[in-house]
Amino acid sequence: MKNNVVAIRCCTYNHEPYIRDALEGFVMQKTDFPFVAIVHDDASTDRTAEIIREYAEKYPDIIKPIYETENQYSKKDGSLARIMNKACDATGAKYVAMCEGDDYWTDPYKLQKQVDFLESHPDYSMCFHGVNIKIEKGCNLSSSEFQQLETKDYSGPEILATWTIPTCSVVLYGNILKKRPINSKFVSGLQCQAFFLWQYYLFLPCYDCMY
Repeated sequence: MKNNVVAIRCCTYNHEPYIRDALEGFVMQKTDFPFVAIVHDDASTDRTAEIIREYAEKYPDIIKPIYETENQYSKKDGSLARIMNKACDATGAKYVAMCEGDDYWTDPYKLQKQVDFLESHPDYSMCFHGVNIKIEKGCNLSSSEFQQLETKDYSGPEILATWTIPTCSVVLYGNILKKRPINSKFVSGLQCQAFFLWQYYLFLPCYDCMY
C-alpha cells in the first residue's frame, strides 16, 4: 500500500444504518492518484462489520478493514488512535482524509479537488469545506455553522473558538500526525475523530496555513 496518496480514516461503531453511504462515498471517488480507506469497526454489535466486509470483498484495493473483537474506544487509553495512526502510516499516504461511519461524501471529485489544492499550495497544512447536516426524521437538511464557512484562511484559535471544521470535510498532511503526542488524559471522554482533531488543531498553528 506504499504508493497511495490519500488514506481515508474512518472510525465506526454500530453505524449499520449509515455505513453503506460512507463506503459508497469512498469507492465513488474519481482521482488521478491511488487512495485507500482504513475502515475501523470497533466491535459493533449490529451489522456494521458485515457491511464493511461486503465492500472490502468487492473493492479490495480501496477498502482496508480493521475488525475489533473488543471495543477500543471504551478503554480510554488512546488505543484507538494508535491503531488508526499505525494503519494510516502503513499506507505511505501523503495525506489523510477524515470521514466517520455515520457521515458520507456526495462529490465524487472531493478528494481530487482537495489534493489538487494542497499540492498547488504547499504552504497550507489542511483544507476543509462546508457540509449539509441531514436530519433523519423527514430527511431534511438543516442549516448550521458548517454551511457558513467562508473561502478564507482560518487560524487555529479561530477554529477552536467555534469548532469551525466539519470532521468529514478534512484533508490534511499525514506527516503532521506523527508530530503530535497521544495523551490518554486528553483522550478520555472524547470520540475518536473528535479527539484526534482537537489534538491536531492544538498543534496546527505551529505549521503553515489552513483553508
